[in-house]
Amino acid sequence: MAYLTPDEQTEVVNAANAAGLGSPAARTALKAAVNQEFVAGNILDNGGPALLQLYADLNILNPIDQLADGSVPLRDWLRRAGEIARATQRKEADVFTKYEARVAAQVSGQKVPDPAKLREVVNNEDIVYRDDMVDIGFLEAGAFAGKSVAKVFVPRYENGVAMMENGRVRRTLGTCWLLTQQLVITNHHVVHFRKQGEAPAANADLLLQGQNAVVKFDYNAADDEGEDVEVERLEAWNEELDFAILRLKNAVVRAPLRIDKRQVVFASGIYVPLNIIQHPSGHPKRVALRNNLLTDADAKTIRYFTDTLTGSSGSPVFSDEWRVIGLHRGSTSVDGVSFQGRDTAVVNVGTQISAILDYLDVNANALRQEIPV
Repeated sequence: MAYLTPDEQTEVVNAANAAGLGSPAARTALKAAVNQEFVAGNILDNGGPALLQLYADLNILNPIDQLADGSVPLRDWLRRAGEIARATQRKEADVFTKYEARVAAQVSGQKVPDPAKLREVVNNEDIVYRDDMVDIGFLEAGAFAGKSVAKVFVPRYENGVAMMENGRVRRTLGTCWLLTQQLVITNHHVVHFRKQGEAPAANADLLLQGQNAVVKFDYNAADDEGEDVEVERLEAWNEELDFAILRLKNAVVRAPLRIDKRQVVFASGIYVPLNIIQHPSGHPKRVALRNNLLTDADAKTIRYFTDTLTGSSGSPVFSDEWRVIGLHRGSTSVDGVSFQGRDTAVVNVGTQISAILDYLDVNANALRQEIPV
């Protein structure tokens, strides 16, 4: 299945050509962002004009599904194109960012709200004059919280059989975090492991995918082995709220994250910085700090500006007190929204923790009682 329609592909190609991304040097940089085994066997120079070469590249990238390492060639190409375009202050960056977010959502199966339902948000330039200093304890508390955030690997099952690719079980990845010393939470779409447009996983396969997931703590640098903890079972999930709770086979000796059970409320003119600890694209743990402002909220959803990637799904969204207020689930492209006086093509979306707790109160009360708040 192609991710972009012919018209959308033409839009991306024209934007890339206008931004100078058809040159040999730019194409080298773009290809460097894509799985190198795939590049070596598929993306070749045809010796033609830049526009035709870009069309050729996109024709190859557009239909390729998620690879065994969890990467998606088109998504990674679009991300690098956006990075280059932003670095050179090209307006075409928004085109690449818009489609990167769309491809990422399609691959992961994440459910995002209709952009038309998002109210326009303008955060004025005057926030740069706000005293943004924090106590040194802010960093210490963040580092402590980070110990309870982990990378999660989920295998794909169909009709009770693990799907293989190149001799390995096909897996997707995301971020999860400790609710208790034996319970972790991530997104439903991470455990569900189906693309948009695919038939939903049967409950039996969903349970197998949760049961055979592996959680890796302490993956903080590329050469870290981390601590792998196997999952015992999938305890609870909800597609609308996009959460899934997994029980580990063995309790871990680390503190669960602190939760703020109050519903987050947004009002025009307020200043609510948020922080996210995550495993973007499955890479070592990273943190996005404070300049990630809340933009909107309702009873179930919070929306905010921050830096996240596909593997960030399931990350905890923290307040400045390092209490979890939301479960990050994805991003959506928007028009007419600005952040600090500049147009932005994407806002991020998370589920209110209060909504998840309310759901568990009604539908899984015994499990809810295990979670300290």
